[in-house]
Amino acid sequence: MELPDLASVRAFLRASCDADVVLDDLEVRYLQAGPSGPVRVLYEGPGRGGELLRVAARRLGPAKGRRLEAAINARCAPSPAGFRQAALYAPAWELLFQIFPADQRLTSLPVATDATAMAPILEAALQGCAPEARVRDVAAQVVRYKPERKCLLRYDLTWGVAGCPSVVYARVGRQSRFERARDTLPRLWAAASGDGFTLPQPLGVVPPLCMELFGPVPGVILFALVQTEAFPALCHRVGVALNRFHALPVLLEDRWGVEAQAGRLAENAEEFAWMLPGERARIGALARTLDERLRDGPPAPARPIHRDFHGDNVLVDGGRIAFLDFEDCAMGDPADDVGSNWAQLTWHVLKAGARRAGPDAGRRAFLEGYLRDADRGITGRLPLYGALHCFLYAHQCLRHPQDVSRYEDAAAMLAVCEHVLEHGLA
Repeated sequence: MELPDLASVRAFLRASCDADVVLDDLEVRYLQAGPSGPVRVLYEGPGRGGELLRVAARRLGPAKGRRLEAAINARCAPSPAGFRQAALYAPAWELLFQIFPADQRLTSLPVATDATAMAPILEAALQGCAPEARVRDVAAQVVRYKPERKCLLRYDLTWGVAGCPSVVYARVGRQSRFERARDTLPRLWAAASGDGFTLPQPLGVVPPLCMELFGPVPGVILFALVQTEAFPALCHRVGVALNRFHALPVLLEDRWGVEAQAGRLAENAEEFAWMLPGERARIGALARTLDERLRDGPPAPARPIHRDFHGDNVLVDGGRIAFLDFEDCAMGDPADDVGSNWAQLTWHVLKAGARRAGPDAGRRAFLEGYLRDADRGITGRLPLYGALHCFLYAHQCLRHPQDVSRYEDAAAMLAVCEHVLEHGLA
C-alpha cells in the first residue's frame, strides 16, 4: 500500500486542528517501510510560535487503529500544537496519526516536554548538587525525536543557588530499552575516566518517565570538519580513542552477536528492496552474501561496542574527543563500530567529489589510529563489516525523502559494498 499524497494528508489533518495552524509546509521527513510498503512516517513542518510541528503516522488495521486512537486520546490532552485530538485514525489509509508529544510507546513525552511539569521533577532528580536547591525556571527543547523509539531533550535550568547544572540533557525511551540501558552510561563513564576520550556525565534517572539525565559535552561534530586541514589528524585520534573504548573493563547486559546482525540485515534488505524495486535482485544477492560471510566467520571476542558509531556521534573540543549516544551499547564485535564509521567516512569521500583528498585521508587515518594498538585478529573482519555498513547506509539514504540525492547516494554505497566484498578495504 502506497502513502497518501501530501495534499490529502494535510486536508485530513486540517479538519482536526485550529484555524491558525498552517499545514501547507508539512513534509515527509522520515519513512520506514516493510515488505509490502510504508509502515511508519514522520511528517514535520513549521508550527505555532516558531515550534516544529511533528506528526508521526503508523500503519495499523482498523480494529487496532481505532483502539489505539481511543487509548491515546484518553491518556493525552488535546495537542498543544493546536489539534483537538492527540491521535487521529484514517481508516481509508489505515494510518494512525499521533500529534507530538503524543506517542503510543513513549507515553511520558507529554510530561517530559512540559517545562512547568518538569521543574519539580528535575529539582528532585538533581538535588545532589545542593540539598536545598530549588528550580526557578525551566525551558525545554526537543533536540531529536524518533517516533516510538526515543526522544532527546535539552533543559535549560535557572536555580535559586549557584553550583547546580544549568543545562541538562534527557533521553526518553521505551520502557524495555530504558530498563536495559539505564546503567550503561554510568558504568562506561566510570570506567572511561582519563582514557583519552570523554563521555557525557550521567546525572541520574527518572524511572516513571523512562528518562536518563546527563550533562552537556562541548565540542563540534566531527563530520562538520570534513573539509578542514585538521580532519585527518582528528580521525586518527578518533580511531585511537575508539580502540580504547572497546578495551574498557565493562560487561554489558545486551549481546549483539551474529544472529542479531543477521536479523537486522534481513529486515533492512526487505525494506530496501521495496524502496528500490529496480535493484531487488542485486539487493537480495548482496544480502545473502553478507549473511553467509557473517555466519561463516570465526567467532570474535565480545567487547563493549557502541553500535551506532559514526562522526555525528563524536564531538571535538580542542584536544578532547567525546563520544555520544550510548543507549544501544552492547557486547559485540569491535569491527562493527569500525566498519560503521568507515562506511560513513566513505560516503563523505564520495560526496566530496573533487575535494575528496581530505576526507579520504581522514578515512585512512581513522583505520591507522584504530589498528595502531588493536588486536591484529580484527583486520580480517573489517572488510565484512565495512561492506555490511555500506549496505545498511545505502538503505538508510532512502529513508529521507527530502534528500534529493538519496537514490544516487544509495546506488553509490551499494557499489562500494560490492567492491569491498570483492577487493577489501583497499
